[in-house]
Amino acid sequence: MNPEVWVVVGAVFVCGGAIGAVGTLLAQWVLRKVTRPAAPPRLADPADVEMLKVDIAELGRHVRNLDDRLDFTEQLLGGAVPTTRPPPRLESPSAGQDRDTPSRSEGDPDA
Repeated sequence: MNPEVWVVVGAVFVCGGAIGAVGTLLAQWVLRKVTRPAAPPRLADPADVEMLKVDIAELGRHVRNLDDRLDFTEQLLGGAVPTTRPPPRLESPSAGQDRDTPSRSEGDPDA
């Protein structure tokens, strides 16, 4: 094609709103003439379709699981799920021993 034709086509695209409906129709006509015809759609293999169905079902299960987790977290943060205080901490066994008796960490008393 000549460069003049490309300039006209570019002007039609740039000024599509100013030219109006005729410019839009002309641009569509030119595009149909310039572009290559689309290849016919390829049919999918039945085995691939079944594999995709299984994958989609698995993804659906994952999304439902994540949705349940998110709902629980929102309820927990919103205060809808009652939480209890943890029990008080137990004293460590070494805190109740006398200081006079050696502990295992101080060494072997027989040595």
